[in-house]
Amino acid sequence: MKEHFIRLYTYNHWANFQYFNFLKTIPAQQIPERIHLLASHVLTAQKLWLTRIQGNPDLSIHIWQTLPWETLENLAVENTHNWLTYLQNADQAEFDRIMAYENFQKIHYESIVSDIIIQCVNHATYHRAQYAVLIRQQLVITPPNTDFITFAREIA
Repeated sequence: MKEHFIRLYTYNHWANFQYFNFLKTIPAQQIPERIHLLASHVLTAQKLWLTRIQGNPDLSIHIWQTLPWETLENLAVENTHNWLTYLQNADQAEFDRIMAYENFQKIHYESIVSDIIIQCVNHATYHRAQYAVLIRQQLVITPPNTDFITFAREIA
């Protein structure tokens, strides 16, 4: 399971940078604001989830705040490093651990850590699909292909 999670987070990093590099080819004022907000949301949420898993939730993180693009790129690199370090040091007992936490509405939940690990990558994939729709609709251009199979082919 560990190697699978490491591969997913390596894919997540690749896919994020497919978009960062693509968006650099578009004048900043033409990039839909919704993409900027969603990119900020995804990366701050990934950081927050890891702090929760590690037992020190950073409640100063605002998951619906738009951050500068350069900050987002740096956060993406930081997140990848931190997630991969965590995953490399985790064992099956850690992946199976049930974790208690509160959301921003102070509602208490318990989740299996491996479900949260998967959630973070799926959440990012979901929002990258939204970027693609917005790019097609508002800019009428083809967005980058960030399908997992494309990543797998390139890595192979």
